[in-house]
Amino acid sequence: MKNFPRNDVTYYDTFDAFMDGIEKAFGDKTAVSWFLRNRTEESRSFRELAGEVSQLRGAICGRGLAGKNIAIVGENSYAWIVTYLAVASCGGTAVCIDAEQSNESIWQMMQMAEVEAVFASDVCLPICEEVPEGKERIQMFVLLGDAKEDGVLTFSRLCEEGENYLAQNGPAVYPPIEARQTAAIAFTSGTTSISKPVMLSNQAILYNASDSSVYVSAGERVFTSLPFYHTYGMTCAVLATLVRGAALIINGDLKTVMRDLHLSRAESMLTVPLMIEAIHNQLWLNAEREGQEEGLRRLLRLQRVLRKMGIKTRIKVLEDVRQKCVGTLRTIICGGAHLNKEIAEEFLMLGILVLQGYGITECSPLVSVNSNYSYDMDSVGHVLPHCEVKIENEEILVRGKNVMNGYYKSPELTTEVMQGEWFKTGDLGYLGRDGFLYITGRKKNLIVFKNGKKISPEKLEEKIGMIPLVKDVLVYGAVSGASADDVKLAASIYPDPERAKGLSSYEILEQLQEEINKINSHLPFYQQVQMVNIREQEFSKTASKKIKRHMV
Repeated sequence: MKNFPRNDVTYYDTFDAFMDGIEKAFGDKTAVSWFLRNRTEESRSFRELAGEVSQLRGAICGRGLAGKNIAIVGENSYAWIVTYLAVASCGGTAVCIDAEQSNESIWQMMQMAEVEAVFASDVCLPICEEVPEGKERIQMFVLLGDAKEDGVLTFSRLCEEGENYLAQNGPAVYPPIEARQTAAIAFTSGTTSISKPVMLSNQAILYNASDSSVYVSAGERVFTSLPFYHTYGMTCAVLATLVRGAALIINGDLKTVMRDLHLSRAESMLTVPLMIEAIHNQLWLNAEREGQEEGLRRLLRLQRVLRKMGIKTRIKVLEDVRQKCVGTLRTIICGGAHLNKEIAEEFLMLGILVLQGYGITECSPLVSVNSNYSYDMDSVGHVLPHCEVKIENEEILVRGKNVMNGYYKSPELTTEVMQGEWFKTGDLGYLGRDGFLYITGRKKNLIVFKNGKKISPEKLEEKIGMIPLVKDVLVYGAVSGASADDVKLAASIYPDPERAKGLSSYEILEQLQEEINKINSHLPFYQQVQMVNIREQEFSKTASKKIKRHMV
């Protein structure tokens, strides 16, 4: 693997400087590409990207919307990226909204962020047009796709309008942009509470992107299907790739994600544990169907022994398995939640290095990440250069350029999570002597027993999640006696539909209980799961595919 030093990346204070910088530095190199339904690859160079951003910025300025809060609602697309960059680079605030939210939630988010214009995909535009309150504030609706109907303002038509504006008026004039000026509002994932609007500055996002780019090499192809409305997708995938001058391959439809990954010829991918677990599960399902399961296990054990002895060798069968599974992919950057170490190690034996990181929306989002020249699979890596971490009562606190400006028009909520310059993450962990950061759980998720002992459910969920029959699991404290303090550990499990085919509910429960008993046998009594219930429906999840605990 190549080593990518941290000190060869450029840092930008504002988005207008960022756009000028990447255009001058990388010019005609490919910036963004994507695949059409017919498998044809479309692409744009850095120069073309900068040109379209300039056009859209001109249109926004021409309509008097420079410096305003502008919502973007829709699936991943090139137009989504252009819109975000155009809004931020003319002094505005890009309000990033999850298109999979309910209509009511989308309306509330728009209201909360006081948006004055909306860019939406064709799926979301009807929803946006029905905003019941505060609609008088919204001056413009734009369709991110193409519309057949006349009179509908589309992304392409607005770019043409901007081109005409620039031809007649010269370069667009927009308010001066300050480094700490808010460039985006991103909503928290809402795993343990209602989503909150997080204000992220130009400098916070761009410095975090440059720091994050440690895992990106100039000239390589980087694949992602991470949603752009989430800071992980926008900062760590889109902006970190662009600032390095690498080529970003985007996917906006999960139905075609594996097809697009193979077509992309990408060396790196940014994703979440759920995606990695799905690939891992499919790998072993294929091995079972082809009668190669035992043979593959033997080869993985052999590769593990050879690596421990310091012997680096290529085993052709493993190379073929990797190629069939993920094509040319050699590095996966994983965030959003913790990935089971066993899965990461198996991927490593196949020649795929999984690098875990840790972040939170309020920190733009990345706080720490492993790199290919310095990693520990138990950890979430080293803290980023422009970020500082301390531990207080096991809780992780963060300060630095990447920390938010606060929650939009919510000073009380902001005060609750800020300790001076330090942001209280609510996550539990510790710093090792080697400088690696380790996550042990979520403060709000702690289960407290009447004897005073505490347990973070995440570790148990990780162990249970390795059972082949389990697709998703949530461990919680269930009141089992007359007293509210009498708590026992329970596991709510959604079985893997593929593996559960042909099994009765009783057989599923019986198999799961047998596997959980094996896990329990290695744990002290208070950490043992004593109740198991089977779910018929999937859990509601966040953008990073974490279970929304407060909705269970």
